[in-house]
Amino acid sequence: MTNASGEAPGKILLIGEHAVVYGHPAIAIPLRGVRARAEVELTPNGGIEMVSDELKERVRSVEEASDRLAPLYRLAGSVAGIFGEQKQGMRIRLHSTIPMRRGMGSGAAIAVALVRGVCSALGRKLDTEQVCELATEAEREFHGNPSGVDCAVVAQGEPIYFVRGKPPQEIAVGANCFRFIVGDTGIESPTLQVVEEVSAARDKDRARFDSYLWELGSMASRAREVIRNGSAAELGVCMTHSHSILRHVGVSSPELDRLVEVALRKGALGAKLSGAGRGGAMIALADDEAGQERIAAELRLAGAERTITTSLGGTQN
Repeated sequence: MTNASGEAPGKILLIGEHAVVYGHPAIAIPLRGVRARAEVELTPNGGIEMVSDELKERVRSVEEASDRLAPLYRLAGSVAGIFGEQKQGMRIRLHSTIPMRRGMGSGAAIAVALVRGVCSALGRKLDTEQVCELATEAEREFHGNPSGVDCAVVAQGEPIYFVRGKPPQEIAVGANCFRFIVGDTGIESPTLQVVEEVSAARDKDRARFDSYLWELGSMASRAREVIRNGSAAELGVCMTHSHSILRHVGVSSPELDRLVEVALRKGALGAKLSGAGRGGAMIALADDEAGQERIAAELRLAGAERTITTSLGGTQN
């Protein structure tokens, strides 16, 4: 039997969350310290058996699958069907070290890894855009109305500038190294609920909320130029200002605010929540490798369940 696998990194939104839902730009970066993996074995008897270690599920039909696993089960069949291989049997095992429901792209990454794994097992290829489109179908079942940014960044594995409905643009990193620390609150972020609540609040006060969203988008545009040509200190200003706006939007939480405040007090150049908010993760920017380690340690002392480091430019991790 053919054994194959596909992988994808996690992701973190640097700037532009919520605004991206309404057509403004956002920047997302890969989170290479955590990954999703799909191992695929072709079997002779037809049907799909899917095992998820994280969800502790083993299913042989979509009816047996939980709401979390069912979209992935359907996705595996869809990918095989594209190549006329819908009758091909498969045994699929899913692994992920990406914390679930924390805004780190766990759903997008496992979907991208699955598409790649099935293609590899069948000896077929899809380009990055096709992989992203297929994975986004599963994301719609997870999150209702995703912007598409998660699948785009985990499929490309590079920092991207993203505007909904347009092809993602890779960002060329300039001479500087940008060192980030992600702090996980340990609290699940209810993405769909938060997005719907922001939409409802915007309907009641369109002018005020649109000004917030426009400003978040403008910070993303500014940050893109900083990553290309500017300094870490300039990027930090964009990040911290974005957190202030997101607090006005109403999507922060005491836990996120505490970790942001600790990071800034301990020397971060900038810090903000990342993702939908009301839980999930925050991201801070350090001025050097020693600062990255120090801030990570301080975030854990302040209550972060875990910290993950990543960087753009220089030596990436």
